[in-house]
Amino acid sequence: MKKSVKIIIGVIVVVAVLAVIAIAVIFSSKNLGAKTSLPEINTSEDLSALIEKIYEQVEEEMPMLGTIEVDLEDATSVKSFTGLEDGSNFELLSVSEPMINAIPYSLVIGKVKEGVNANEIAKQMSESIDQRKWICVTANDLYATSSGKCVFLVMGGKDSSKLASSAYENFKNIAQTVGKEYTKNLSDDELPVDPEGSGIFQVPSSEQ
Repeated sequence: MKKSVKIIIGVIVVVAVLAVIAIAVIFSSKNLGAKTSLPEINTSEDLSALIEKIYEQVEEEMPMLGTIEVDLEDATSVKSFTGLEDGSNFELLSVSEPMINAIPYSLVIGKVKEGVNANEIAKQMSESIDQRKWICVTANDLYATSSGKCVFLVMGGKDSSKLASSAYENFKNIAQTVGKEYTKNLSDDELPVDPEGSGIFQVPSSEQ
């Protein structure tokens, strides 16, 4: 084989390898922090402000809601709100729930740490969260996704399903760009039963 042909083949191989690397980097960046129109999130107050912005566009009647910052060192609380075993992947985590736990509704927003795939966390939450955590009532409809470094999950029962779907659509409208979406729309009979039961967590009435 002529030397010039070998050089050409070598150049083609190098270009092909660089193209593969470039594509991998692009997809990795897309997964870890795709461009988002969400406001910058640096504090729990920023998360609370985002939650309020989401609710501004809700037309459905809303129950009295409380928003709290979740203690990431409290594995029990983290699991109750996200379904995850601990909060090690988060920088910040906030939840909005009714002041009385007879209403099955929960909205969770979290900011993941650098290098953590936010959409993968959203997927894990959608698969792990206990939709019967209120014991006597059930959240039949669940929606989860991510945008940039933010993870979003909301779920609601029969009387709060429209609120949940509206909040979800509002989050997507604000974000403009979201990752893969995970939804569940199940009847009571389709929901898994927790044989051990789950503890009831009520948002403290002192938190607004």
